[in-house]
Amino acid sequence: MSVVEQTLKGKIAVVTGASSGIGEATACALCERGASIVLAARNREKLDALERKITAAGGRVMTVETDVSNAASVEAMIEQTTAAFGAVDVLVNNAGLGLSGKVAEVRADDLRYVFEVNVIGALNCTQAALPRMRPGGRIINVSSVVGKRAIPKVGAYCATKSALNALSDALRVEVADKGITVTSVYPGTTRTEFRDNSRRTKDEKRGWRPKGVTPDRVAEKIARAAEKGGREVYVTLPDHVYIAAVTLFPGLTDRILRRWAKD
Repeated sequence: MSVVEQTLKGKIAVVTGASSGIGEATACALCERGASIVLAARNREKLDALERKITAAGGRVMTVETDVSNAASVEAMIEQTTAAFGAVDVLVNNAGLGLSGKVAEVRADDLRYVFEVNVIGALNCTQAALPRMRPGGRIINVSSVVGKRAIPKVGAYCATKSALNALSDALRVEVADKGITVTSVYPGTTRTEFRDNSRRTKDEKRGWRPKGVTPDRVAEKIARAAEKGGREVYVTLPDHVYIAAVTLFPGLTDRILRRWAKD
């Protein structure tokens, strides 16, 4: 790990979905800044490998196998966190699952499960962590640009990120007087295994996609939010411009997406 300023020294950070991709990169970025890290995910083998990596770099880390969709599992993880470290300063709700399929074809059971992970999972973690969070605490919810504007063939997944955005907006106001900030992070396409691990309704092809950014780039944005808070964070300027454009020109966006969906 590179040497960076220890801006989060003494802070306790919980990262969900920490076994790979954005979660793994975020855990490393927060550790570089001096935070003690709690790695939470279901894949114990990958968590243990990441724990060894962080420990070898001199970081302070604890691994807790966690199913964010299960409130009891989350509560146990937070209890272990506070028993070991005393409090929670940063919660990164990163755990998530994809789902592809046309709205007319997507299976309701698949959508229910993805909501359980992407939305209820973040809710479970937030509700468990808030009573143990000190003033100055940060809640960082990893959303997506498609949570701002849904696109064809992944509308069900987009719905889960839109729901997460709504929870974030309400929570941000509700906890402001407690000195706690809530940041929504909006990655665009990211080069991870996320797409390969997504649930599929059929063997759908999603058409052209931008090359995307590395998990490390997203993690840097999350780490800055852990340092300074903030309302919304976009990973790239094109992502931000895209959201501004589709908000201003929704009808034109529909026409463009109709052509894209045929690819």
